Amino acid sequence: MNLVTLVIDSVLLLGMIGTSLYGAAALPAGAQVPVHFGPAGYNRWVPRNAGLVMWPAIGVVVYVILVIMGRSQRANGGSGPPIGLTIALAVMLVTQVGALRVALSRSGRDG
Repeated sequence: MNLVTLVIDSVLLLGMIGTSLYGAAALPAGAQVPVHFGPAGYNRWVPRNAGLVMWPAIGVVVYVILVIMGRSQRANGGSGPPIGLTIALAVMLVTQVGALRVALSRSGRDG
């Protein structure tokens, strides 16, 4: 796996974890977090703790896939993992930040 890609993916994953930690501190106990399940927007609301854990958990799955793909492609003489999964991590982080902002504004706090 390319070291630059590994660093970028690690920073994106840490950003997702940091965003969830901020949300845990900023959202009230009864708040709900939107989950994005399609192009229509945030169409499902889950309890705060479930929503804040869900984003980084999915990010960890994508990160592990990136590491495994990078190792297998390198062993087969490839150039490294496809950039699509790194872009997916970035989109997930942006979506998570947007969801947190919506949750904060819905709970009466500004993000």
